[in-house]
Amino acid sequence: MDWLLELKWGSFTPTHFISLGVAVLFAIGLHFALRKRSEKVKTWVMFALSLYGIFALVYEFIVWGVTPETATGLQYLPLHMCAYNALLTPVLILTKNKVLGNMLPLFATGAAIALVFNSIQADYPILSFTFFSYFFTHATGACLPFLMISLGMVKPDTKYILPTAATTLGIYTLSHFANLIINNYLASVNFLDWQGELIQVNYMFSVHPQGNPLLSLFWSIIPFPYFYMLCALPIIVIYFLLLNCKQVVAWIKEKINSRKNAA
Repeated sequence: MDWLLELKWGSFTPTHFISLGVAVLFAIGLHFALRKRSEKVKTWVMFALSLYGIFALVYEFIVWGVTPETATGLQYLPLHMCAYNALLTPVLILTKNKVLGNMLPLFATGAAIALVFNSIQADYPILSFTFFSYFFTHATGACLPFLMISLGMVKPDTKYILPTAATTLGIYTLSHFANLIINNYLASVNFLDWQGELIQVNYMFSVHPQGNPLLSLFWSIIPFPYFYMLCALPIIVIYFLLLNCKQVVAWIKEKINSRKNAA
């Protein structure tokens, strides 16, 4: 059994692929378990699951963020996309807010990408609480906003595309300026980790890709902090098209029919 204790999550290894399969089956199973339940049951079950994300943020801050020998609490502020998703998903579930309902599936896509391109976390032992915390937080973060749609609790709407895009850009910009301010402060006080290296933050990866293969591809195209994320625009466009596919198809049919009638 020692080999099991030492088994790492890995990146695109059998263990990694199995974990992705578990995440997908979890989402599908939760959908079918809740689809015939009352609105109240759906809400409270999903709300209870969403609280784990907040618990994980608090846990990480307490366990690692306030340990002077290894880190500073500034490294564990909730300024990553997945952290925003974890904080806002309970609000979405309780309020059914339409802007959040259209925005958080985009953030959930980020959580899914973090599970797939997990090179930074590949060395986590799969039987460690650190792995379980990261994996379950991102698995629920990836599926709950989409379940709100699949279970009919919120509906996508094209009129929320611009508010969603603007809010996402605003949050990304906020995180980037937080990176600049915090990193300048940490450099000014020469705050070092236990290995003697200067501690720097990289919320929403706006400063550099930090080893993520997909983001590294973006960086190879636009090698500039903040702006290299413009390469994600095609992904965002595809996201909006898929999220609002029914309305897009209806709009195309309407245009085709109007042209036929005009002819």
